[in-house]
Amino acid sequence: MELKPALTIDEQIKVLRSRGLIIENLEETKFFLQSNQYYRLNIYFHQFMDVDNHFKEQTNFKQIQGCYLNDRWLRNKILLLLEEIEVKAKTQIAFYLGTRYGSNAFYKKDLYKVTSYQDQIVKAFNLEILRNKKDPVILHHIQKYSGKFPIWVIVEYLTFNSISKYFSNLQEKDKIKIAKEGFNLHEKLYENWLHALSVLRNICAHYGYLYRREYTVRPKIAREFGWDEKRNNELFALLLVTQRLCEKRSWEKFLIELKNRTQDNEFFSLSDYGFPGN
Repeated sequence: MELKPALTIDEQIKVLRSRGLIIENLEETKFFLQSNQYYRLNIYFHQFMDVDNHFKEQTNFKQIQGCYLNDRWLRNKILLLLEEIEVKAKTQIAFYLGTRYGSNAFYKKDLYKVTSYQDQIVKAFNLEILRNKKDPVILHHIQKYSGKFPIWVIVEYLTFNSISKYFSNLQEKDKIKIAKEGFNLHEKLYENWLHALSVLRNICAHYGYLYRREYTVRPKIAREFGWDEKRNNELFALLLVTQRLCEKRSWEKFLIELKNRTQDNEFFSLSDYGFPGN
């Protein structure tokens, strides 16, 4: 089967109108589609359809544009919170392992449950070294220490996803200590939360959609939250976890900005991100 042909902007608009989408400002719509390609918007189009390839009655392009722009805004705000969580995770892991097992802890195979998993982390780190081979920090350690790096340097070059996998593969006794001393959490809970938030971070960093999204990696939420576990695949559940791990001041700022966004934007409804009515 041959691939679909590319469509001009005018042809894209013609297709959307033929499917029942209301487009009031033609020039503004053209400009938007020139900057945000049709395919990126496709997931939003389908959220507003009642049957395949037909929009619900009275659906306006401005609604879809609004949801798309709200996602962009929300991704940026969430990334700021996740940055804090990622940096603290790296700090606590490096501090514990470095002070307990020495600066070369990363290379001690007996610290890990599955050697092959650690080999994958080492491979990921080595790729980062190659990508950053002109970095003064990298050059210094290659020249002075024959390419060996202390744990506190290594974690800075691991992605959120890699640091999540790294923590997961540590021996239980060490995971217990890090989770308890660094975050006052059960290690299984912290391990699950790191995994879930690393997936969310990748979605946000790669401009993925958040609007009415169902997440495959679900965070475990303590029962005292009174939260329905069946809804752990929605963004609200991930934000509960984010609240617990980020700085209180940052979370409060996020809440104020979120409230202002809902008040100022007619197309921003928290229910579309899994927030309960209360």
